[in-house]
Amino acid sequence: MYTPMAPGSYLIGVKYGGPNHIVGSPFKAKVTGQRLVSPGAASETSSILVESVTRSSTETCYSAIPKASSDASKVTSKGAGLSKAFVGQKSSFLVDCSKAGSNMLLIGVHGPTTPCEEVSMKHVGSQQYSVTYVVKERGQYVLAVKWGEEHIPGSPFHLVWAIHFIQSPPACLWI
Repeated sequence: MYTPMAPGSYLIGVKYGGPNHIVGSPFKAKVTGQRLVSPGAASETSSILVESVTRSSTETCYSAIPKASSDASKVTSKGAGLSKAFVGQKSSFLVDCSKAGSNMLLIGVHGPTTPCEEVSMKHVGSQQYSVTYVVKERGQYVLAVKWGEEHIPGSPFHLVWAIHFIQSPPACLWI
């Protein structure tokens, strides 16, 4: 953290491993606000030393997801959203993790060009979750559901999509 003493244009240099700047450094910053020192009173510089630690191969490597006692094979899922989706409409399914131990539920939907923009997961109690998503374009989609770092049974799911259609009223003939 650094508090500049006067408004103006600043260069913020961040270096790692000696004289080498990290990518993007030096960074430009435009500071506004009140001057905290009189003009010409001081030349500002600040530095901090961060030492890196080299890990040996005998050290434990931790992943981004905490290790927990769980079994993804005991997670169950059901619902039409596991197999098909309609462009522009909500698709949904349920995931039951109640017999799978403790972990995090991770869900992603990837489409023909990009990941799905809208995926919503709601805990409905007792380690059961309601999941909804909306696909925006036609094409092949893959739905990944993981309990921690492991896919649940059936995951990744391959979705069949259908274009959005307008339902017309049934034809009637009155005589």
